[in-house]
Amino acid sequence: MKNRILIGLLILGLGLITNCDNEEEPQTQYESTAVISGYDLTLCACCGGWVIELNGQATDNRFTDLPQSSNIDLINATFPLNVQLDWTPSSEYCGKGITIDLIDLI
Repeated sequence: MKNRILIGLLILGLGLITNCDNEEEPQTQYESTAVISGYDLTLCACCGGWVIELNGQATDNRFTDLPQSSNIDLINATFPLNVQLDWTPSSEYCGKGITIDLIDLI
């Protein structure tokens, strides 16, 4: 009788151990890293928008807004902001615009 109880507990314990889900959620892989340096207050035809440096290259890229799923508050942020993002080129800002598809703070 004791052997049956011990064997039952052993099988139950092994079943619980092997069925535990210890996997972490997969991290989202972004295509670029960037630094948002602030809003461009210059008054010209190709100016305005938020200035962003993509993948460490000093460029004049700009964007207008963030995706709705973003939790970044650009109005109250302290710049520069280091971010990871997925983006596509845009014709805004004389061809230097981008549209941000997905973004997250680093």
